[in-house]
Amino acid sequence: MTTAPRTPNPLAVLAQTRLLPAISPLESGVVNAWADACIEHGVLALELLLRGEGSERAAFDAIARLASSHPQLAVGVGTVFDARTAQRACDAGARIVVSPITDPATGSTCAAAGVDWLPGAFTPTEIALAERSGATQVKLFPALAINAPAFLRSHLATKPSSRIIPTNVSLDEIPALVAAGAAGFGVGERLLAGADPRSASAIGERLHAALSVAGGGAY
Repeated sequence: MTTAPRTPNPLAVLAQTRLLPAISPLESGVVNAWADACIEHGVLALELLLRGEGSERAAFDAIARLASSHPQLAVGVGTVFDARTAQRACDAGARIVVSPITDPATGSTCAAAGVDWLPGAFTPTEIALAERSGATQVKLFPALAINAPAFLRSHLATKPSSRIIPTNVSLDEIPALVAAGAAGFGVGERLLAGADPRSASAIGERLHAALSVAGGGAY
């Protein structure tokens, strides 16, 4: 029996490309444009946000659709606060579960399902809890509320093994975060800066620019 090829491990992809785009799943045209741009530029992970009425159903439908149309893409679900939602995402085929908080039960659910978990943390204590709960990379959230480069430098001076990913960053914020030691970046609407979210070429231009300054490359 032939085994279907799996998409690359999502966190291995993040380590290479250093980008995790996060978008709303509510408009299929937007999802398809991002998926096309991600594949073209070697960004092989995409996060669908559970925000807004109908977003969960739209995200799970998109996961099934992209598994067929973009099998190289590791599609995840974001804005997951609890283990029950994480389990539904895993059952729907999500390869990554992203949370704004660190909930150890969510981490355990993802580990049992063989799905990667990217929890959110805002303090060194929360980062340590996330790491002790099985996270190999931790989302810095809300990164916009603090001087993220200064925070990264301070934290990594005491715990250089931490792999921290600031999210919702703009293109011009990436260089300072790279210099401070960020392991990767969550990007989305702020990266587009007014570009058409339904244009794969416009999205691709922004992804290419972000990869150039983030130090990532094609997988």
